[in-house]
Amino acid sequence: MIAPAPHSPTRITLDTAALQENYKRLTAHVPASCQVAAVVKANAYGLGVEVAVPALEQAGARFFYVAHFSEALAVRAVTGCPIAVLGGLPQGAAADYKHHKIIPVLNSPEDIAACPADLPAIWHIDTGMNRLGLRTEDVATLASRAKSLPLLMMTHFASSDDAVSPFTAEQIRRFDACIAGLPKPFQLIPHSICNSSGVLRHPEAHRQQIRPGIALYGGNPTPEAANPMRPVVEITTKILQVRTGKAGETVGYNQTETLAADTQLATIGLGYADGFFRSGSGRAHLYWRGFPCKIMGRVSMDLITVAIGSLPPTCPPPQQGDWLEIIGPHQSVDHLGASLGTISYEVLTSLSHRAERIIGI
Repeated sequence: MIAPAPHSPTRITLDTAALQENYKRLTAHVPASCQVAAVVKANAYGLGVEVAVPALEQAGARFFYVAHFSEALAVRAVTGCPIAVLGGLPQGAAADYKHHKIIPVLNSPEDIAACPADLPAIWHIDTGMNRLGLRTEDVATLASRAKSLPLLMMTHFASSDDAVSPFTAEQIRRFDACIAGLPKPFQLIPHSICNSSGVLRHPEAHRQQIRPGIALYGGNPTPEAANPMRPVVEITTKILQVRTGKAGETVGYNQTETLAADTQLATIGLGYADGFFRSGSGRAHLYWRGFPCKIMGRVSMDLITVAIGSLPPTCPPPQQGDWLEIIGPHQSVDHLGASLGTISYEVLTSLSHRAERIIGI
């Protein structure tokens, strides 16, 4: 549970109704026979499992994925639904998985050997990511020696967010070919293949379960097109001081920005300790009443400075105590990620724990 942060200069508003709507929109893309699981790893992509998991369960989610066992315990504290851990089965952990009714995703022959026959598990087949997963050429042998049948057979797409990549189709082909070479009981086991982008791009791979993540939280699963998901996160930050920088003066650490003219500046209580990356120095923007305010100089740990002197004459300038938009109607999480040289996933999973959090419904 994230503790309250009174008087914080940054506010994060989480729209649980939008989160639920995104779950329902993804559900509408698959047949009724296909289960829509929810990926809630990394503390529900930074939103907080204590907020996201009950909201998703209320929207219909009945199966959750996390990365580590510790995350599974946090999710177990708020739901009785099945929870699967993508990171495998650590040596000696089987008893804890059984006690808490956690499902391991088995990624290696060692994982399979360590998994008791009475512990429900998922087999992960690697079809090209070369991270975790069973090599396709090993699966038939492992299946012939298996102590029990897995609940699911899964794989993970490497490039489904790329509209023109042929690799996703190749991964589906590899997965199906691998399954076809297994003993008959394994061929009948349900499949889980699609991530967020895969859900929208590859209906032939919906199978019996999909595993959306970033799309639930408002990230765009089809980057070349308009975002079909509703924004879930809005972030605003308070102006701590307004000042006039004189021509020739510099702004911030290491004098990386020199003012060409007298410039109205606003100092903001936001920095890389809040997940606003230093890579945004001199390039990213905050918004005041829909107008961009460029970051001047370096992003520091707790503070940034933005230019507020180039607003249209019809727009009153902001004052100390006013709130600027970081993520909201004028800057999506994907747009902010691009301006910081990263992606929406990193922005969300870096959300400040010292910001005030407001739960909207």
